[in-house]
Amino acid sequence: MKLNFACCLIGLFVIGCTPSQPIEKKTTTVQSQEHATATTLPAAMKQLNANVETIVKAFTEKKPDDAHNALHDIDHLFVSIPALAKDMSEEKQSVIKKSVDELKESFGALDETLHGGPETPYTKVEERITAAMAGLRKAIE
Repeated sequence: MKLNFACCLIGLFVIGCTPSQPIEKKTTTVQSQEHATATTLPAAMKQLNANVETIVKAFTEKKPDDAHNALHDIDHLFVSIPALAKDMSEEKQSVIKKSVDELKESFGALDETLHGGPETPYTKVEERITAAMAGLRKAIE
């Protein structure tokens, strides 16, 4: 048995055990690929819009599990968007903060639903999300 193991080890060294092509790490979702920190407000809004679209589609099509990654990816945007708006007027910053807080609370309730918390149907937060997104877009224009 020890001889067979030793032969296998020697064979690996002689033959080589490195693949002919490098192994690439694959991501499973578009959201994971887009999770890179946005460095501009337009880029952050693009990511936010994509995540919101994914979440809304998943919940309206009664497939909430499809929103799982987007609900987790969206959190970093709730930090970066106000930070990227730091050079805007205080009034706009206030609207952005209020809108982001509303989105964080609404999407947080949906995420809790997926993790065994109180069930929050999308229809319960739909108007709040729509209003917060409209306020955010208008403040950033």
